[in-house]
Amino acid sequence: MRKLYTSQDIKSIDKYAANHLKISSFELMQQAAAAVYHYIQHEDEVLIVTGVGNNAGDGFVMATLALANQQSVKVWSLVAIDKLPIDAKKAAEIYIKNGGRVVFNTPNENFSCIVDAIFGTGLNRKVSGDFATAIEWINQQNCAVLAVDIPSGLDANTGSIQGCCVNAEKTITILSDKIGLYTNDGKNKCGKIYLEKLNVPSAVYEGVKSSSFLLTKSVLNHQQFNRQENTHKGSFGAVVVVGGHDAMFGALVLAGKSVLRSGAGLVEVVSNNTQASLISIAYPDLIAATDINSSRLLSKAEVLAIGPGLGLNQESRDVLNYCLAQDKKMVIDADALTLIAGRNEFNADAILTPHPKEAAILLGISVETIQSDRVKYSIEISKKYNAIVVLKGSGTVVAEPSGITFICPFGYSGMATAGMGDILTGIIAGLLAQGFPALDAASTGVVWHALAAEACHKGNGLMASDVIEKLPEIVT
Repeated sequence: MRKLYTSQDIKSIDKYAANHLKISSFELMQQAAAAVYHYIQHEDEVLIVTGVGNNAGDGFVMATLALANQQSVKVWSLVAIDKLPIDAKKAAEIYIKNGGRVVFNTPNENFSCIVDAIFGTGLNRKVSGDFATAIEWINQQNCAVLAVDIPSGLDANTGSIQGCCVNAEKTITILSDKIGLYTNDGKNKCGKIYLEKLNVPSAVYEGVKSSSFLLTKSVLNHQQFNRQENTHKGSFGAVVVVGGHDAMFGALVLAGKSVLRSGAGLVEVVSNNTQASLISIAYPDLIAATDINSSRLLSKAEVLAIGPGLGLNQESRDVLNYCLAQDKKMVIDADALTLIAGRNEFNADAILTPHPKEAAILLGISVETIQSDRVKYSIEISKKYNAIVVLKGSGTVVAEPSGITFICPFGYSGMATAGMGDILTGIIAGLLAQGFPALDAASTGVVWHALAAEACHKGNGLMASDVIEKLPEIVT
């Protein structure tokens, strides 16, 4: 898994990289700009928009390279050249000396490509004034847009938009991955992300600690997927899924089927409705019970998955309390999350899977606050409840009480549909039952779920049940 860094970390990495390569900060800027320039070297009409920091220097170096390549290039500088930092000013002067064109007003011609070199990772305020006007103009143009390091206006630590933000088709990030590229609004704004490490060896990064990591497909190579032939269904665990109250059977069935598709040996779905017995007729792979006391598997099941379609009434609360009293590994989702808000902490084998609204309820704060820093608040929930937390959404965050977090770069907006969370609950519960450690079950489940959704190729017409059927194709 790749490390993700904060804006403060990035300053240290830049310094260590320059020291390791035995070059000046200006020479490091030149190397970075050359790496980004590679992505626009075949563009015919290039506009590079520069701002106030060293990102502007990257832009001017790129413009100089474009001149040397005999491309048509223009720089739109949003500040006077003499207000730039030392390295950026030097880069601008070299570009001008070589005959480069700089304008300080909005261009009126068309371009094949616009390079966003306005703000870098250090942005910590709302974008306003001429900068906001320029970003809005960029977003209105009908051409490719490439962002240098990070789209201007995007918070590198949180993925939040600082007032407004460039919509990039490609983002070429330098030296290190940033948290904000992969969660919250980052996935909307960055387009395709490319990492250019400038031939800096991994040893340079060892001096900069990171507590966030980018999940990769490698989590699907987990040793727990490797099975011996001489086994039986009891070898792969049993799960009881509790919910589906007041005939909300859909959530219950989706979660139950997902448990089986994840590889668990047995699953029972438990509702409070007498019609729940009919579930086994429609879905013969599922055992069904009409109340928790009549469960056949509860005594021997390794895992309880609680919440899909559970409801919020007193009966729901009573069933939840009964389940929480069992000495079981647990996945807690949906209505059960609302019901546990403010309770005492769990053991480390509890996994909570909130969406932003449920996360807000768990902490007693607003959804907007949760979304303003998804990594921070996923850690707060994890510490408060002493549980693994899966904060769902664009760039799902997996957190553990120690403060370590993992971000999933997979999945897409078509997953925003009913039942998708129930499937994730089932997958994670099934992995737990098969012996995956809680953190591994959460991380692997999140990636598997997202990749299966992508592989359906259903666009905005994706249904939760589509994902269940695609799971075996992702992990074989």
